[in-house]
Amino acid sequence: MIRIKPTIDHRSQCPNCTGALEPGEILWQGIHVCVRSTCRHCGHRIVEDLPIGHAIDGTYQVDLDTQRLFGPDERRVWFGKPLLQSLRSPTSESVQLRVVKFAEAANVVIVNCIDYLYGHSLLKLLNVERHLREAPELGVVVLVPAFLAWLIPDGVAEAWIVDLPLARAQSFYPDLDKKIRSECDRFETVFVSRALSHPRHFDLVRFTKIPRHDFHSGTRRITYIWREDRTWESRPFAAAVLRRLRLGRLLAWWQKRKVVSLFEQVQKSIPDATFGIAGLGTSGHFPSWIEDRRVSRYSEEIERRHCELYAASRLVIGVHGSNMLLPSGLSGMTIDLMPEDRWGNFGQDILYQVSDSRMASFQYRFLPISIRVQTLAAIAVRQLLDYEEFARHMLMDGKTQ
Repeated sequence: MIRIKPTIDHRSQCPNCTGALEPGEILWQGIHVCVRSTCRHCGHRIVEDLPIGHAIDGTYQVDLDTQRLFGPDERRVWFGKPLLQSLRSPTSESVQLRVVKFAEAANVVIVNCIDYLYGHSLLKLLNVERHLREAPELGVVVLVPAFLAWLIPDGVAEAWIVDLPLARAQSFYPDLDKKIRSECDRFETVFVSRALSHPRHFDLVRFTKIPRHDFHSGTRRITYIWREDRTWESRPFAAAVLRRLRLGRLLAWWQKRKVVSLFEQVQKSIPDATFGIAGLGTSGHFPSWIEDRRVSRYSEEIERRHCELYAASRLVIGVHGSNMLLPSGLSGMTIDLMPEDRWGNFGQDILYQVSDSRMASFQYRFLPISIRVQTLAAIAVRQLLDYEEFARHMLMDGKTQ
């Protein structure tokens, strides 16, 4: 945690002359929580990230006088430059901030979950449990986009719900900055959570209120997690060309063929298995024996129903991405299909809920997206048929997952 009230616990140097920066006030850019500072030596006005979220291992500084950006190269395109652009061109429109109070608190820690990617927002939200567990003397305030509000766990002091869709979250709204600073005035002490981009210790059930998969249920349901912007296609250049030509439906059609073929081959080995599709996008039609739960847009109610579907699934399969977070955290087992350009993001879309590393290696599989359907079916069948025996041998010492 970083204290920002009554004093700002942040020390830094000017990127121009290395003089000490004098922190002035907090600026709530949205994704970034920044400090407005002035260089004691050269007088330049600097806006700098606090080291939270994706800025933990490298902050960005914007010189407001020269309009220059300073910071690490590796995240500059998607993290640093949008910060610079947002400060250059603030958005004047109003942003609704709805404050919901659950408990009184004089001293709080704020968990900022605003982001332009769904997965980033959700992963930041999971930090709440750590604060509830490790700092019970502080009230937890969750600054959260409206689409995630249903996942706020019990025990927080306040929820600050922002009506800000993902597509607009990289912008800087002075109106929102003013409203957040006004709310902070109510408290004696304010900390900002470091909002780890990939927290480890959390119980997803505490957020969804939906129990995870029960391996004793006897059901063997397989659910494919559908998306149409990143399909089960191993030729990224061809896929990009088709999308540019507005022929994305061909990719969805090809994905549907592969999914149906996969399910048919699994069914030959496990006749009592049931099959379903869930996700975003409704192109094409599936045979009646495959339950189609796809949608054209999400709502809170749909997300809850889909989470119940994930929890009912012994195995979920899908292409790597934020679409796999909730399914992997609630289902029994997961197969993550990895595009060639995503191996550097290995494991980042999985909400591991298994503490035994041997069981985790069995339950969470990462396979190249180019895998043959027949090979994928064979792997899925062995996962489904062999889980009980594998778990029996690995957990003979009586320890549970």
